[in-house]
Amino acid sequence: MAKDKIIIFGGDGYLGWTLGLAFANRTNYDIVLADNMIKRQWEKEVGAKSLVPFQTPLKRIKEYGRIFGKNNLSFEKIDLLDYELVVKIIRKHNPAIIINAAQQPSAPFSMMNAQNAVATFSNNIAGHINVAWAIAETNKNIKYIKLGSAGCYSGIDTDYIPLGKVNFNFSSKGRARKIKKSWLPMYATDFYHQSKISDFLINELISDAWKLRVVTTQQSTIFGATIDENFAEDRRILSARFNYDAVFGTVINRFVCQINMGWPLTIYGDGSQKTGIISLSDTVDNFINIAEKNLVPGIHEVVHNFTLRPSINEIANMIVAKEGTISISHIENPRKEMKGSLKREVEVHKAIKGSHKNKDKKIKSELFKLGEFVGRYKNNIDAAVIMPKILWEKNQDLIKEKSLKEKYSLIMQQSAQ
Repeated sequence: MAKDKIIIFGGDGYLGWTLGLAFANRTNYDIVLADNMIKRQWEKEVGAKSLVPFQTPLKRIKEYGRIFGKNNLSFEKIDLLDYELVVKIIRKHNPAIIINAAQQPSAPFSMMNAQNAVATFSNNIAGHINVAWAIAETNKNIKYIKLGSAGCYSGIDTDYIPLGKVNFNFSSKGRARKIKKSWLPMYATDFYHQSKISDFLINELISDAWKLRVVTTQQSTIFGATIDENFAEDRRILSARFNYDAVFGTVINRFVCQINMGWPLTIYGDGSQKTGIISLSDTVDNFINIAEKNLVPGIHEVVHNFTLRPSINEIANMIVAKEGTISISHIENPRKEMKGSLKREVEVHKAIKGSHKNKDKKIKSELFKLGEFVGRYKNNIDAAVIMPKILWEKNQDLIKEKSLKEKYSLIMQQSAQ
């Protein structure tokens, strides 16, 4: 009897590959990874580096079969901008679930120039529309899990982020006003997150208009390099890409690389800005739980995928407390990030509540594993790619960019002494 299938779009990516590896080994599904490999080209364009040489999908899949003795993981090259090919792959595999993690994931990349902003919207939004339309045409019973971003809420000063629609009461020109059953307003400070807001609203449209079974996973910042299946050193061929640069890297991954170089942790701005964080391991566990949910046709479900919401200063102090004598240096913030005045509470979906148990202990354990992994390959770290070079405000002259470079150069000189 044929097993049910899951198609993971973006299957060559950091998260997409890791989800495929975990779903293949831990569940009874056949997993089809699909990707156009464009991220590799973007990384070359900006000089991004992966800590461990990132093998081709076919090499990793072959190694997966050798280690685990399974043949339920495969790969197909496909561009989501080609609608006919999207329809073809869905009809060919008739999946029970589609996970769409195919996105240009970098806010800095989207703010580099007009071409990258357009590429971000084309890849993220047009590709998403093609998948949604293809599901509506082929099989409306498919569960569609769309990777969103918690950064959709980054520009809103709110004390609560609900999972669903709520009523709003407010005053305008001396009169009480109401908005009934609406999503929390979203505002982005970069083109990447603006594309994710559009993704969210598209999901609302397709669930309502076509009665699709859709869940948006509002993903917080992921940290970590491995899960159980690829942590061991003799399984490094199964590694996901691990970006630590200023364009595609994330803050904790960058901090851990700086520690291994013996350098200070560089914090953008005053470090008071808060961000949701979650380990790669918890992210995978939560996606498996989400995939098992019984999604109702026509109901757009939302999951806020996070475990903690610390400030950047708190993240740095967490790492310093773990590592000991590590200094911290603040540099000018190249981004535009809102400083909210309200303490934010984020509603947790029941599908991921398990990841919130003993979360402080688990975060420490995952940071330890991350440090061990990076330590193995610290000689691969390229210091030149860590410095931020992309400025959000295009009317700035080169003085600020120059000052960033000079500040970081000074940090490196001090560290070398």
